[in-house]
Amino acid sequence: MAMDRRNLLIAMMAMVIAVLFWALIYFGRDEFGLMAEEPEEEIEVPSALSERDGHVVVSLSPQSQQASGIRTVALDQARSEGAADVYGVVVNLQSLYEQRGRYLAALAEARGLRAAVASSEAEYERARKLYADEHNVAERVVQAAEAQWRADLARLQAAEQSAKSVTDAMRTTWGPAITGWAADPGETSFDALASQQSVIVQMVFPHELQAAAGHAPLSVAPVSSRSAQRSARFLSASPQTDVSLPGATYFYIVDGQGLRAGMRVAGVLKLGGKARTGVAIPEAAVVWHGGKAWAFVKEDEKTFVRKLVSTDDEIGDAWFNVDGFTSGDEVVISGAQLLLSEELKFQIRNENED
Repeated sequence: MAMDRRNLLIAMMAMVIAVLFWALIYFGRDEFGLMAEEPEEEIEVPSALSERDGHVVVSLSPQSQQASGIRTVALDQARSEGAADVYGVVVNLQSLYEQRGRYLAALAEARGLRAAVASSEAEYERARKLYADEHNVAERVVQAAEAQWRADLARLQAAEQSAKSVTDAMRTTWGPAITGWAADPGETSFDALASQQSVIVQMVFPHELQAAAGHAPLSVAPVSSRSAQRSARFLSASPQTDVSLPGATYFYIVDGQGLRAGMRVAGVLKLGGKARTGVAIPEAAVVWHGGKAWAFVKEDEKTFVRKLVSTDDEIGDAWFNVDGFTSGDEVVISGAQLLLSEELKFQIRNENED
Protein backbone atom coordinates (compact mmCIF):
# COMPACT_ATOMS: atom_id res chain seq x y z
CA MET A 1 0.00 0.00 0.00
CA ALA A 2 2.85 2.32 0.89
CA MET A 3 4.49 1.45 -2.42
CA ASP A 4 1.35 2.46 -4.35
CA ARG A 5 1.22 5.85 -2.67
CA ARG A 6 4.93 6.45 -3.48
CA ASN A 7 4.37 5.54 -7.13
CA LEU A 8 1.34 7.82 -7.29
CA LEU A 9 3.36 10.75 -5.85
CA ILE A 10 6.15 10.20 -8.38
CA ALA A 11 3.64 10.09 -11.21
CA MET A 12 2.04 13.35 -10.08
CA MET A 13 5.44 15.10 -9.85
CA ALA A 14 6.30 13.89 -13.36
CA MET A 15 3.05 15.33 -14.65
CA VAL A 16 3.74 18.70 -12.98
CA ILE A 17 7.23 18.81 -14.51
CA ALA A 18 5.83 17.97 -17.93
CA VAL A 19 3.22 20.75 -17.64
CA LEU A 20 5.84 23.30 -16.59
CA PHE A 21 8.14 22.29 -19.45
CA TRP A 22 5.28 22.65 -21.94
CA ALA A 23 4.39 26.09 -20.53
CA LEU A 24 8.01 27.20 -20.85
CA ILE A 25 8.11 26.18 -24.49
CA TYR A 26 4.71 27.71 -25.27
CA PHE A 27 5.26 31.10 -23.71
CA GLY A 28 8.85 31.35 -24.94
CA ARG A 29 8.09 30.31 -28.50
CA ASP A 30 8.76 33.83 -29.92
CA GLU A 31 12.24 33.98 -28.40
CA PHE A 32 13.08 30.48 -29.54
CA GLY A 33 11.84 31.37 -33.00
CA LEU A 34 14.14 34.38 -33.19
CA MET A 35 17.11 32.31 -32.10
CA ALA A 36 16.38 29.75 -34.77
CA GLU A 37 16.15 32.27 -37.60
CA GLU A 38 19.20 33.08 -39.65
CA PRO A 39 20.65 36.49 -38.67
CA GLU A 40 19.96 39.18 -41.25
CA GLU A 41 22.75 41.34 -42.58
CA GLU A 42 23.21 44.66 -40.73
CA ILE A 43 21.53 47.49 -42.56
CA GLU A 44 23.95 50.35 -43.10
CA VAL A 45 22.60 53.84 -42.45
CA PRO A 46 24.07 56.37 -44.85
CA SER A 47 26.45 58.56 -42.86
CA ALA A 48 25.79 62.31 -42.61
CA LEU A 49 29.53 62.93 -42.59
CA SER A 50 32.20 62.78 -45.25
CA GLU A 51 35.74 63.96 -45.85
CA ARG A 52 36.91 66.62 -48.30
CA ASP A 53 40.32 68.27 -48.65
CA GLY A 54 41.28 67.14 -45.18
CA HIS A 55 38.10 68.60 -43.64
CA VAL A 56 35.18 66.64 -42.29
CA VAL A 57 31.94 67.78 -43.90
CA VAL A 58 28.78 67.47 -41.80
CA SER A 59 25.52 67.17 -43.71
CA LEU A 60 22.15 67.66 -42.06
CA SER A 61 18.76 68.09 -43.63
CA PRO A 62 16.90 71.34 -42.95
CA GLN A 63 14.45 69.36 -40.82
CA SER A 64 17.27 67.93 -38.70
CA GLN A 65 18.83 71.37 -38.37
CA GLN A 66 15.58 72.80 -37.10
CA ALA A 67 15.08 69.93 -34.67
CA SER A 68 18.65 70.34 -33.36
CA GLY A 69 18.25 74.09 -32.86
CA ILE A 70 21.03 75.00 -35.28
CA ARG A 71 21.09 78.71 -36.11
CA THR A 72 23.51 80.70 -38.24
CA VAL A 73 24.45 84.33 -38.78
CA ALA A 74 26.14 86.00 -41.74
CA LEU A 75 29.59 87.46 -41.05
CA ASP A 76 30.01 91.21 -41.45
CA GLN A 77 33.10 92.89 -42.79
CA ALA A 78 35.30 94.37 -40.08
CA ARG A 79 38.42 96.50 -39.79
CA SER A 80 41.26 96.26 -37.32
CA GLU A 81 43.07 99.52 -36.68
CA GLY A 82 46.16 97.91 -35.24
CA ALA A 83 45.38 97.19 -31.60
CA ALA A 84 46.62 95.03 -28.77
CA ASP A 85 44.84 93.49 -25.80
CA VAL A 86 45.94 94.24 -22.23
CA TYR A 87 44.38 93.15 -18.98
CA GLY A 88 44.00 94.53 -15.50
CA VAL A 89 41.85 94.86 -12.41
CA VAL A 90 39.65 97.46 -10.75
CA VAL A 91 41.64 98.66 -7.74
CA ASN A 92 40.23 98.52 -4.21
CA LEU A 93 40.77 102.02 -2.78
CA GLN A 94 39.84 101.27 0.84
CA SER A 95 43.41 101.65 2.12
CA LEU A 96 43.76 104.92 0.18
CA TYR A 97 40.66 106.34 1.89
CA GLU A 98 42.09 105.36 5.29
CA GLN A 99 45.44 106.96 4.50
CA ARG A 100 43.72 110.10 3.28
CA GLY A 101 41.74 110.27 6.53
CA ARG A 102 44.94 110.09 8.59
CA TYR A 103 46.58 112.71 6.39
CA LEU A 104 43.69 115.17 6.68
CA ALA A 105 43.59 114.67 10.46
CA ALA A 106 47.31 115.41 10.72
CA LEU A 107 46.85 118.40 8.41
CA ALA A 108 44.06 119.81 10.56
CA GLU A 109 46.11 119.31 13.71
CA ALA A 110 49.08 121.07 12.13
CA ARG A 111 46.83 123.96 11.07
CA GLY A 112 45.64 124.43 14.67
CA LEU A 113 49.17 124.12 16.05
CA ARG A 114 50.46 126.81 13.67
CA ALA A 115 48.04 129.24 15.26
CA ALA A 116 49.17 128.13 18.72
CA VAL A 117 52.83 128.51 17.76
CA ALA A 118 52.21 132.00 16.36
CA SER A 119 50.46 133.01 19.59
CA SER A 120 53.03 131.51 21.96
CA GLU A 121 55.91 132.94 19.93
CA ALA A 122 54.39 136.42 20.08
CA GLU A 123 53.91 136.05 23.85
CA TYR A 124 57.51 134.96 24.26
CA GLU A 125 58.82 137.91 22.20
CA ARG A 126 56.74 140.36 24.26
CA ALA A 127 58.01 138.90 27.53
CA ARG A 128 61.61 138.89 26.28
CA LYS A 129 61.45 142.54 25.27
CA LEU A 130 59.89 143.54 28.58
CA TYR A 131 62.60 141.70 30.44
CA ALA A 132 65.28 143.34 28.33
CA ASP A 133 63.72 146.77 29.03
CA GLU A 134 64.89 147.18 32.61
CA HIS A 135 63.45 143.83 33.77
CA ASN A 136 59.82 144.92 33.54
CA VAL A 137 58.84 141.23 33.90
CA ALA A 138 60.40 138.48 35.90
CA GLU A 139 62.86 136.18 34.18
CA ARG A 140 60.70 133.17 35.00
CA VAL A 141 57.87 134.71 32.97
CA VAL A 142 60.19 134.88 29.96
CA GLN A 143 61.31 131.32 30.53
CA ALA A 144 57.74 130.03 30.80
CA ALA A 145 56.73 131.85 27.61
CA GLU A 146 59.73 130.40 25.77
CA ALA A 147 58.96 126.89 27.01
CA GLN A 148 55.36 127.16 25.84
CA TRP A 149 56.46 128.43 22.43
CA ARG A 150 58.99 125.64 21.98
CA ALA A 151 56.48 122.98 23.13
CA ASP A 152 53.92 124.26 20.61
CA LEU A 153 56.60 124.28 17.92
CA ALA A 154 57.57 120.68 18.69
CA ARG A 155 53.95 119.56 18.45
CA LEU A 156 53.60 121.39 15.12
CA GLN A 157 56.71 119.70 13.73
CA ALA A 158 55.40 116.31 14.87
CA ALA A 159 52.03 116.89 13.16
CA GLU A 160 53.74 118.04 9.96
CA GLN A 161 56.02 115.01 10.04
CA SER A 162 53.01 112.74 10.54
CA ALA A 163 51.29 114.27 7.52
CA LYS A 164 54.47 113.90 5.45
CA SER A 165 54.84 110.25 6.49
CA VAL A 166 51.28 109.53 5.32
CA THR A 167 51.85 111.21 1.96
CA ASP A 168 55.15 109.31 1.53
CA ALA A 169 53.33 106.04 2.21
CA MET A 170 50.58 106.96 -0.25
CA ARG A 171 53.12 107.89 -2.92
CA THR A 172 54.92 104.56 -2.44
CA THR A 173 51.67 102.66 -2.95
CA TRP A 174 49.65 104.89 -5.28
CA GLY A 175 52.11 107.02 -7.23
CA PRO A 176 52.25 110.82 -7.49
CA ALA A 177 49.00 111.51 -9.36
CA ILE A 178 46.63 109.68 -7.01
CA THR A 179 48.56 110.89 -3.96
CA GLY A 180 48.17 114.48 -5.18
CA TRP A 181 44.40 113.99 -5.38
CA ALA A 182 44.21 112.40 -1.94
CA ALA A 183 46.29 115.19 -0.36
CA ASP A 184 44.01 117.92 -1.74
CA PRO A 185 40.82 118.26 0.34
CA GLY A 186 39.08 120.09 -2.49
CA GLU A 187 40.03 117.71 -5.34
CA THR A 188 36.84 116.86 -7.25
CA SER A 189 38.44 113.84 -8.97
CA PHE A 190 38.85 112.18 -5.58
CA ASP A 191 35.23 112.92 -4.73
CA ALA A 192 34.20 111.08 -7.93
CA LEU A 193 36.27 108.09 -6.83
CA ALA A 194 34.71 108.10 -3.38
CA SER A 195 31.21 108.05 -4.91
CA GLN A 196 32.27 105.37 -7.46
CA GLN A 197 31.35 107.62 -10.38
CA SER A 198 34.90 106.85 -11.48
CA VAL A 199 37.20 103.95 -10.66
CA ILE A 200 40.90 103.33 -10.96
CA VAL A 201 42.08 100.33 -12.93
CA GLN A 202 45.57 98.89 -12.81
CA MET A 203 46.52 97.66 -16.27
CA VAL A 204 49.40 95.29 -17.03
CA PHE A 205 51.41 96.01 -20.19
CA PRO A 206 53.75 93.35 -21.60
CA HIS A 207 57.33 94.44 -22.19
CA GLU A 208 56.80 95.17 -25.88
CA LEU A 209 53.87 97.53 -25.12
CA GLN A 210 55.27 99.51 -22.20
CA ALA A 211 56.33 102.43 -24.41
CA ALA A 212 52.67 102.91 -25.38
CA ALA A 213 51.53 103.52 -21.79
CA GLY A 214 50.18 107.04 -21.51
CA HIS A 215 50.52 107.64 -25.26
CA ALA A 216 48.27 105.16 -27.09
CA PRO A 217 44.49 105.49 -26.51
CA LEU A 218 43.10 102.80 -24.24
CA SER A 219 39.53 101.60 -23.70
CA VAL A 220 38.53 99.03 -21.11
CA ALA A 221 35.54 96.82 -20.31
CA PRO A 222 34.70 94.00 -17.90
CA VAL A 223 36.12 90.68 -19.10
CA SER A 224 32.60 89.26 -18.97
CA SER A 225 31.16 92.05 -21.16
CA ARG A 226 33.67 93.12 -23.77
CA SER A 227 31.13 95.29 -25.60
CA ALA A 228 30.83 97.73 -22.65
CA GLN A 229 33.98 99.64 -23.64
CA ARG A 230 34.78 103.00 -22.03
CA SER A 231 37.74 105.38 -22.45
CA ALA A 232 40.54 105.24 -19.91
CA ARG A 233 42.69 108.23 -18.89
CA PHE A 234 46.32 107.63 -17.96
CA LEU A 235 47.36 108.63 -14.43
CA SER A 236 50.83 107.27 -13.72
CA ALA A 237 52.98 104.21 -13.45
CA SER A 238 51.84 101.97 -10.61
CA PRO A 239 54.25 101.03 -7.81
CA GLN A 240 52.12 97.91 -7.25
CA THR A 241 52.44 94.66 -9.19
CA ASP A 242 49.90 92.13 -10.42
CA VAL A 243 51.14 88.67 -9.48
CA SER A 244 48.72 87.00 -11.89
CA LEU A 245 50.05 88.78 -15.01
CA PRO A 246 53.63 89.47 -16.11
CA GLY A 247 54.52 93.00 -17.16
CA ALA A 248 54.65 96.61 -15.97
CA THR A 249 51.61 98.11 -14.24
CA TYR A 250 49.94 101.47 -14.86
CA PHE A 251 47.05 103.34 -13.28
CA TYR A 252 44.15 104.59 -15.43
CA ILE A 253 40.89 106.23 -14.42
CA VAL A 254 37.63 105.22 -16.13
CA ASP A 255 33.88 105.67 -15.82
CA GLY A 256 32.79 103.51 -12.89
CA GLN A 257 29.42 102.38 -14.23
CA GLY A 258 29.14 98.60 -13.88
CA LEU A 259 32.64 98.20 -12.41
CA ARG A 260 33.39 96.99 -8.90
CA ALA A 261 36.59 96.64 -6.89
CA GLY A 262 38.45 93.45 -7.73
CA MET A 263 36.72 92.99 -11.09
CA ARG A 264 38.93 91.84 -13.97
CA VAL A 265 38.93 94.11 -17.01
CA ALA A 266 40.20 93.79 -20.57
CA GLY A 267 41.65 96.74 -22.44
CA VAL A 268 42.13 97.50 -26.12
CA LEU A 269 45.26 99.54 -26.78
CA LYS A 270 45.07 101.32 -30.14
CA LEU A 271 48.55 101.36 -31.57
CA GLY A 272 47.76 103.23 -34.76
CA GLY A 273 49.03 100.50 -37.07
CA LYS A 274 47.92 99.92 -40.65
CA ALA A 275 44.24 99.06 -40.84
CA ARG A 276 43.31 95.57 -42.05
CA THR A 277 40.05 94.34 -43.52
CA GLY A 278 38.53 91.01 -42.49
CA VAL A 279 35.52 89.63 -40.66
CA ALA A 280 34.35 89.61 -37.05
CA ILE A 281 33.52 86.08 -35.88
CA PRO A 282 31.10 86.22 -32.93
CA GLU A 283 32.17 84.61 -29.69
CA ALA A 284 28.96 82.52 -29.80
CA ALA A 285 30.19 80.85 -33.02
CA VAL A 286 33.46 79.60 -31.52
CA VAL A 287 33.92 76.06 -30.22
CA TRP A 288 37.16 74.88 -28.66
CA HIS A 289 38.82 71.60 -29.58
CA GLY A 290 42.42 70.53 -29.20
CA GLY A 291 43.31 73.84 -27.59
CA LYS A 292 42.23 75.79 -30.67
CA ALA A 293 39.18 77.82 -31.66
CA TRP A 294 36.93 76.67 -34.50
CA ALA A 295 33.73 77.77 -36.22
CA PHE A 296 31.34 75.86 -38.46
CA VAL A 297 30.57 77.51 -41.80
CA LYS A 298 27.33 76.62 -43.58
CA GLU A 299 28.29 76.08 -47.23
CA ASP A 300 24.86 75.24 -48.62
CA GLU A 301 21.41 74.23 -47.46
CA LYS A 302 22.65 71.19 -45.54
CA THR A 303 26.48 71.21 -45.49
CA PHE A 304 28.73 72.46 -42.66
CA VAL A 305 32.54 72.63 -42.56
CA ARG A 306 34.66 73.36 -39.48
CA LYS A 307 37.34 76.06 -39.93
CA LEU A 308 40.12 77.33 -37.69
CA VAL A 309 39.56 80.71 -36.00
CA SER A 310 42.46 83.01 -35.16
CA THR A 311 42.15 84.48 -31.65
CA ASP A 312 45.07 86.91 -31.94
CA ASP A 313 42.91 90.01 -32.41
CA GLU A 314 39.78 90.57 -30.36
CA ILE A 315 37.29 93.30 -31.21
CA GLY A 316 34.43 93.60 -28.74
CA ASP A 317 32.65 90.25 -28.42
CA ALA A 318 34.18 88.86 -31.61
CA TRP A 319 37.47 87.63 -33.08
CA PHE A 320 38.93 89.52 -36.03
CA ASN A 321 40.06 87.17 -38.84
CA VAL A 322 41.61 88.00 -42.18
CA ASP A 323 42.08 84.47 -43.59
CA GLY A 324 39.75 81.50 -43.90
CA PHE A 325 36.49 83.44 -43.76
CA THR A 326 34.83 86.02 -46.01
CA SER A 327 32.12 88.56 -45.52
CA GLY A 328 28.71 86.90 -45.92
CA ASP A 329 29.81 83.47 -44.73
CA GLU A 330 27.16 81.91 -42.50
CA VAL A 331 28.60 80.63 -39.24
CA VAL A 332 26.75 78.51 -36.71
CA ILE A 333 26.00 80.42 -33.51
CA SER A 334 23.72 77.79 -31.93
CA GLY A 335 24.32 74.05 -32.19
CA ALA A 336 28.01 74.21 -33.11
CA GLN A 337 28.91 71.91 -30.21
CA LEU A 338 26.45 69.32 -31.56
CA LEU A 339 28.10 69.43 -35.00
CA LEU A 340 31.51 69.01 -33.38
CA SER A 341 30.27 65.97 -31.45
CA GLU A 342 28.97 64.37 -34.65
CA GLU A 343 32.28 65.01 -36.39
CA LEU A 344 34.28 63.49 -33.55
CA LYS A 345 32.06 60.38 -33.62
CA PHE A 346 32.82 60.03 -37.33
CA GLN A 347 36.56 60.30 -36.73
CA ILE A 348 36.45 57.72 -33.93
CA ARG A 349 34.47 55.32 -36.12
CA ASN A 350 37.03 55.64 -38.93
CA GLU A 351 39.89 55.00 -36.52
CA ASN A 352 38.17 51.86 -35.20
CA GLU A 353 37.62 50.57 -38.75
CA ASP A 354 41.30 51.06 -39.50
